[in-house]
Amino acid sequence: MKIPSEERYKGKGKRVCRNCGTARGLIRKYKMYVCRRCFREMAESIGFRKYGW
Repeated sequence: MKIPSEERYKGKGKRVCRNCGTARGLIRKYKMYVCRRCFREMAESIGFRKYGW
């Protein structure tokens, strides 16, 4: 039985940041697929608010 190509590879190697391409520190919630460093740069433009100081 052949496995479809979209199911063949899974894990950290398949999930990368949409902005910079790294697989480390990835935020997958809401299917964002953005690393934490890129998220900090673009969070306010997406609509997230910063709390604290």
